[in-house]
Amino acid sequence: MYSVLRDGIYTITDTKLFGDLEVPEKPHEYCVFINDEWVLDANAYFNSLDKDEAELFLKNTAEQVSLYREEKDLGIETTLSESEYLELIAKRRERREILNEFIN
Repeated sequence: MYSVLRDGIYTITDTKLFGDLEVPEKPHEYCVFINDEWVLDANAYFNSLDKDEAELFLKNTAEQVSLYREEKDLGIETTLSESEYLELIAKRRERREILNEFIN
């Protein structure tokens, strides 16, 4: 097995083709090959962590928002105070903005 850069794309292959650049095995998915060595693309790595955290936060708080709205519609006591709800909505908006940065 060979670890190669083929047309600028990292791949593992059984056969080397003309023009393949044999390289050490890629140590991390966010590494780039620069000056004959793998270098971690910290920006891409941390952006990925931010995106994952934002998605998880939105997923984990969706039920709280839904429950609050349902309780308000029914006119019963809510599990969150008005200020807690507004704070949660603001945090969710921040996380959505993080996700929008990755889309655009």
